[in-house]
Amino acid sequence: MIDYSAYTNISSVPAGAILDRIIRQQKRTKVDVASSAHMIPQRLNDLIKGTRRFTPKNSMDLEHSLNIGIAGFFYMIQAKHDIYEEQKKVNMLSTPDLSKLTKTTFWDVDINKIDWTKCATWAISRVLEYGNSDEIKEIKKFYGIKKVNEIYSNPKNFRLYDKVQVRLKSVSNETS
Repeated sequence: MIDYSAYTNISSVPAGAILDRIIRQQKRTKVDVASSAHMIPQRLNDLIKGTRRFTPKNSMDLEHSLNIGIAGFFYMIQAKHDIYEEQKKVNMLSTPDLSKLTKTTFWDVDINKIDWTKCATWAISRVLEYGNSDEIKEIKKFYGIKKVNEIYSNPKNFRLYDKVQVRLKSVSNETS
């Protein structure tokens, strides 16, 4: 019997992807696994794609079918992945990905001490005026295109408004 316990420590991969990998490793078909787990193949497919959530029962049925000796295996992996995703959301809400922002753009401040919520207008203006295309994309991702466009629509927020227009146009062309 193969030891699958290492999978229980992986939180960044959805349970459905792990299920799919195990089925492939065992060189079994999804139809065969679904049949031996007493479920219709579409239900198995939905679990793999993540459009259906694991229940304790279907997790245990699949564990039995795949000879996995860990009770609640897929259910636990799903829970850990849910927590991972929620932590990611919380982190994304509070600060942008600082690895994508350069010290050149924020030359006069400690980038780690910026309150990105309170300083939204300033941060967006700074990146639009002085940032590169990756920084502009990150700011759009973090604050949302609506907020960036709201700040951009007021030329009083910028010293270099003409330059900002050119930068935004070039970033829009890159993503199109």
